Amino acid sequence: MKKILLNLLAVVLACTSLRAASNMSDTTLPCVSAYEPNNTDETAALIPTNTDIQGAIFPSGDNDTYQINAPANSQIHITQHNPAANTYLGIYNYDTGEYDWALDPGVDVVLNFNTIGGKCYIFVGAYGEPSESCYTLNVGLATPPLCPDTFEYNDVLDSAKTIVIGQTVAGRISDYADRDFFKFTVDTPSTISAYMTNVVSEYFQFDLKNANGILLRSGVYDATNKTKHIFQYGLSAGTYYLETSSQGFAINPECYQLTVNTQPSQECADWYEPNNNDLEAPEISLNTDYISKLQDQDFYMFFVPSGTYYFEVRVDGLWPNCRVSLTDLYLAGVGFDHVEYNEDYGSVEVFNGGGEYYIVEIDPYTGGTSSDKCYKLRINVPGATTTRKQALTTKNGLIQPVKLYPVPTTGKMLMEVTTTGEREKRISISDLSGRILFSQKYGVTDGLNKLEITLPSTLANGVYIISDGKQSRKILLRR
Repeated sequence: MKKILLNLLAVVLACTSLRAASNMSDTTLPCVSAYEPNNTDETAALIPTNTDIQGAIFPSGDNDTYQINAPANSQIHITQHNPAANTYLGIYNYDTGEYDWALDPGVDVVLNFNTIGGKCYIFVGAYGEPSESCYTLNVGLATPPLCPDTFEYNDVLDSAKTIVIGQTVAGRISDYADRDFFKFTVDTPSTISAYMTNVVSEYFQFDLKNANGILLRSGVYDATNKTKHIFQYGLSAGTYYLETSSQGFAINPECYQLTVNTQPSQECADWYEPNNNDLEAPEISLNTDYISKLQDQDFYMFFVPSGTYYFEVRVDGLWPNCRVSLTDLYLAGVGFDHVEYNEDYGSVEVFNGGGEYYIVEIDPYTGGTSSDKCYKLRINVPGATTTRKQALTTKNGLIQPVKLYPVPTTGKMLMEVTTTGEREKRISISDLSGRILFSQKYGVTDGLNKLEITLPSTLANGVYIISDGKQSRKILLRR
């Protein structure tokens, strides 16, 4: 850290003209520093906190280094009175990587610094024109009172303390070996949101486990707000556990706050199988939550109304390397999102994309094995109704434009068509550009008709569109 500070000082020096050596003062200052020699970290003087000390930059080019031992979560307030016009003041903690610095043009220098704790070095120097000065330094130190660990003993699963849903509790991890277990119960299938605040490090453990102690999900770290959160969708009724610890890292005692909220929801299961490719993609409604289990690639289809300026495909409850891909009905790419480290969702935003069908693919782990974690999918379209008018509803409550029973190796398939007052239906096959490759009439009667469609032997393997003139769907031919 000191090297960083000195590099910053070197930049300042490079940008400031220096006096010639013959103009440098050699007068004796009226003050004497009791902490010399203290020009390096190795000779840094240990000073009392919350006390004024006398220091001196003498002769020109002199540096002073001091050290203090800061307790955990210390708040440090440094004040330097009567600095030279070009004083440089910095503080750094080698063990934690924390540092801060200030340049001040001849007025009192104030530097506020928060640290995890440990040995901190204070560096006083000069930049620009060499100068000599007496100064007074005060390193104020305040340590917030340590929170009580009211839930001990709760270091193992069997000793977990019960917490009330919706209430915030405070806990403390006292050392590298300490663990805290909490438990809560849900009576109906629910979505869980658990928050841990005042998290000093991303390595601080925050895990959700089932009644057998098996890990379900780990917390995601928010460095800006110093929090970790866990979202678990569609948990079945039962008892669950939360575990916190330092994961064996040596730390000072750390206080935290913990809150668990629940909301009734659909229970997590792989409800929409088979949906492993775009041909099997069920059509889903807009502005509706869909909870499912991601054990393989999942595909869904949806329609965005004409005139829509903006919509978002949002998938929560994912984990690093999951991928959310969006295409149009002809599989042309529209957008994708790759879930990164310390993320748990994927999002694709589209502008001016109304009046179209889209296919969304959720891939559990690009280049790796599948998982069985649960996720929530929602197509956010501001102002849109949840379903389209005149949509065909299947037995699962989902929507499909055409019901097919593909037989990919024989070149034949069954197509369901419901008619009223018609004697025949013309079925056509076209390529993805819309060029008709095959067309044939089939006799129909009122009600449900299952038509056996024989694809021409001249069609190569690939993706085509089958249509009855009103509705259409893609098919995949594999001979």
